[in-house]
Amino acid sequence: MSDPPARAPNEPVPALGPLPEYAVDGDPRAAQFREAIDLADSVGVRVLMAGGVAYVQLGLISPRQSLALSLIVDPTGLDALLAALGRTGWQRLPGAPDPLMPAAVITLQHRVSGARLDLYPLIPGFVHHPSSVFAQLWECGGPIRAFGREVMAVDRLSMMMLAVHSRLGPRSGGPGLEEYTDFFFQQFAVVITADERQRLPLLVRAVGGQAVMRPFLERLGLPSGQARLPSAAYTEARFGLAGLGTAARVLIGVWDAPVGQRRRVARDTRRASRWVGAHLLTAAPALMRQLPQARRARRARVERALAGG
Repeated sequence: MSDPPARAPNEPVPALGPLPEYAVDGDPRAAQFREAIDLADSVGVRVLMAGGVAYVQLGLISPRQSLALSLIVDPTGLDALLAALGRTGWQRLPGAPDPLMPAAVITLQHRVSGARLDLYPLIPGFVHHPSSVFAQLWECGGPIRAFGREVMAVDRLSMMMLAVHSRLGPRSGGPGLEEYTDFFFQQFAVVITADERQRLPLLVRAVGGQAVMRPFLERLGLPSGQARLPSAAYTEARFGLAGLGTAARVLIGVWDAPVGQRRRVARDTRRASRWVGAHLLTAAPALMRQLPQARRARRARVERALAGG
């Protein structure tokens, strides 16, 4: 597998459009987010900003105002970051959904300011090892100016990938915004550079995003390659439980694919699919029994980490 071509880090750039309300000077949430990013620095956890502020700073104007600050978190430092946030008044968003099939996002709310954080220790649909995926995005990223300081953020190409990816159907736990699909496709088809077009298929392969990114690549006339079976590490991180086996890898691979791509994903991973078919009577019932256990384990881990345990 080829690595994405090296790219010079982004220089901090001025905002090119309207910032979300929470990022405007004077909003109490802006100060709270600055403190959260400072906290990540203080405990040595790398985070990458994505979402609304990054859209604006990178010249990719979003059609909506974000309600929360999105941070992609180095998965090796997730517990340390949650513990630091828990000590400073952050808690799980009251009433946040807790689905049987896992959501990738951890949504927190600050008790005093009401600020909301969406933490992503992995990107649903990017099925290589989560630490490897984060390393790829970090390597491409660079600093932008936000919340009165420099913040590491994803680069333009990664932001395009995340934008269209979250609109194409991965079960990230975020709001369903399929009505914006054409907006993003049309915008990115116009602004993507020749260098970014060259890097895109390579970066997609580097993170294992062939299934989820296939519609974007094909719309741009670029090769997508075959979908890959999610790695064991991705599957464990996604479900929050180890030892679920090949059936769980197939299940989460199909679940994280766009709806229109699921048959193609199953066909690309036909060996695993045949394995599941051959062992369906034994593997599937056991997996179904493990899903509630996995949900409890995910919830307990977040609550334990926020409590500093």
